[in-house]
Parts: sequence; structure tokens; C-alpha cells
Amino acid sequence: MYACRCTQCRTTPPTVVTRRGVNEERTKFFHGGHVADGEQVMEPDKFNVFDVPRERWVVGTLMIVVILTGILSRLL
Repeated sequence: MYACRCTQCRTTPPTVVTRRGVNEERTKFFHGGHVADGEQVMEPDKFNVFDVPRERWVVGTLMIVVILTGILSRLL
């Protein structure tokens, strides 16, 4: 996900998936199609598995156990 941030007017549009999408957002909505001084494209940090909250790990693990239990109960 990418976002474009203008440091002059301090606005940020909704995030988009590709850099091409960022360029389209810049030309459509900001400053009448002009690129303002100080405008920058922000890239997100790389995904880190350790940033996932513990609660989501617990819920994910429980879901996997339930699914596997359902599959095994039908096979046996």
C-alpha cells in the first residue's frame, strides 16, 4: 500500500496498492494536477511476522485447530 503526502498543505489521500495508483491520485486530486513542492510518496515498512498481535495468533491457531478437527472427523 502506498500513500502520497504533501508537506505544504498537510494532506494525505487514501492509500493505493501500486505506485502507478499513487501517480494517478497525484494528478487527479491534488493541487489541480500539479505536484506541490515537498510532496512525497511514502512506502510502507516490510511485513514483519513479529508485529502481529498475540490475540490474532491465538485466534488463528484456534481456527486452524477447528478446521483440522472437522477434516479429521470426516475422514475417520
